[in-house]
Amino acid sequence: MLGLKVPKAHAEDLKVYLKNKNLSDDRYRIFERNGFIYFPISSKPSQTALSLIENRFKASLSDTSFEGFKPNSAYREMLLKKTGKKAYDSISKGYDLFGNIAVIDAEGSAAKKAAAVIMGINKNVKTVLSKAGAVSGKYRTRKYSYVAGEENYIATYKENGCTFSFDIRKTFFSTRLSFERNRLCELVAPRENVVVMFAGIGPFAIEIAKKHPETKVIAIELNKNACKYLSQNIKLNKVGNVIAELGDVKKFSKKYRGFADRIIMPLPRDSYAFMEPALSMAKRKSTIHYYAFAGAADPFNEHIAPIKRFLATKKASMAVSSKRIVRSYSPTEVEIVLDMKVRKPKA
Repeated sequence: MLGLKVPKAHAEDLKVYLKNKNLSDDRYRIFERNGFIYFPISSKPSQTALSLIENRFKASLSDTSFEGFKPNSAYREMLLKKTGKKAYDSISKGYDLFGNIAVIDAEGSAAKKAAAVIMGINKNVKTVLSKAGAVSGKYRTRKYSYVAGEENYIATYKENGCTFSFDIRKTFFSTRLSFERNRLCELVAPRENVVVMFAGIGPFAIEIAKKHPETKVIAIELNKNACKYLSQNIKLNKVGNVIAELGDVKKFSKKYRGFADRIIMPLPRDSYAFMEPALSMAKRKSTIHYYAFAGAADPFNEHIAPIKRFLATKKASMAVSSKRIVRSYSPTEVEIVLDMKVRKPKA
């Protein structure tokens, strides 16, 4: 559903503004995540009002699901009566919103009832699909089953001022890294050279390029379908400072040897296996953003120690400038990011 994401410092002022303008959706509870407060809203503000909200309160529109916006007790009871417990439970576990497409984890009549509710509270959603298997294969894709609305698999998704089009069956994309993409955009310095490994349909690369038009961004992707949409999204967002490269990052590490001030590695299952090409593409002094899955008990040291050992074999060193848990992945596993300042030896 539609909401507004605002830094904590501006949350109270925005709350008053939304109440005065009758934009608050009181069926849902406000929630906090990663230093931002999320307010459910009843409708999209006019362009004039949205510009005021963005400038005065530093807020932005955000599509999020029941995973964030939980119904208050009265509305929850109404939904339970309308949908039945099985359908309601499938919604309240959270569903993914890819702009015009919503993806749920339900089947049969429960899926149909859940879809009706989702389309009722998300006017932009024209299609509801159900997961028909786990993410699998080297391209991390998933199968889906049609549930309701238009039978369509091409998503049009907006995030941080950019628009992305892609076939959700043939590419991997996570809406849950929106905060990370915005965070990295804020860290990029003027005129940096940036390499995005495993670039997918282009969210990291395009958002950085749009915010920093003087940067040079290389986006490398192995999946030809994802790279096709990456190229389309570069044109869609009118960012001429991104180069899309189809193929293995190990191959391109030679072409871009010593190119990058900043390298982004958003492949949490296998990032360590690609440290060597990352190091090859890095300048003598660079920043590497390393994403990884880790055990929840001690997530950071599990990765810092082996990275330091690898770098030592190359006579290189690193210092962790920032580390954070990006999200929970399972009851025992989390996704983390290490922001690392890397120094290579003189040639």
